[in-house]
Amino acid sequence: MQQLLLLFILFIVTAYWIDSVQVKEIAKRAGAHICKKHGVQFLDNTVIKQKTSIKKHPSNLIQLQRTYTFEYSIDGEKRNSGIIITGGHHIHEIQMNLHTFDNQDDA
Repeated sequence: MQQLLLLFILFIVTAYWIDSVQVKEIAKRAGAHICKKHGVQFLDNTVIKQKTSIKKHPSNLIQLQRTYTFEYSIDGEKRNSGIIITGGHHIHEIQMNLHTFDNQDDA
């Protein structure tokens, strides 16, 4: 019985790991695509998982929601942060601040 439980736990951990790798790749492709669409540089060609939570889908299914951050550059010098939120294997939201403002006084 313990062996069966151990196998089940191993299966769950492996399935979670494989799913995480797949969703990270989806988020990375989405980040690269949105940066290309807006004419900015997708830096380091990567996303970093910040948070994983369990959310209820509108169709009453429970799914994992993952939040990733990525960096991009508008001018090739300054790094800006963006956020990608996934639900399951779908992109729910991408947040980017594409406007930059200099904090200079006109005095």
